[in-house]
Amino acid sequence: MAAAERKSGFDTLAVALSALAVLTFVWVLSLFLRGGFLAARAQEYDAKVLTPANETLRTYEAEQQARLDEGYRWINREQGTVGLPVTRAVELVVERHGVRPGGGGEESP
Repeated sequence: MAAAERKSGFDTLAVALSALAVLTFVWVLSLFLRGGFLAARAQEYDAKVLTPANETLRTYEAEQQARLDEGYRWINREQGTVGLPVTRAVELVVERHGVRPGGGGEESP
């Protein structure tokens, strides 16, 4: 009689476990795809932003850095404007004003 009382149809436990398994699979798959996307995005960012795009840009940056690093030079002799190394310019600012540039007004020791 117990068998006759049982309803015909689907097994609720099996359906619930199957749904849980499918949802878990979809969740794991989404994590996997997100990780791949983030890795690809980081690689593309490195390639496009962090490394100079071409040789012309690299040459220009090297020339500019060399100009900053070279010694004293005339920028405009008639006006008395000279160029000097950045480190020396910082030393002069500290001597004259007693603060380091960008120091927020704090006096140097």
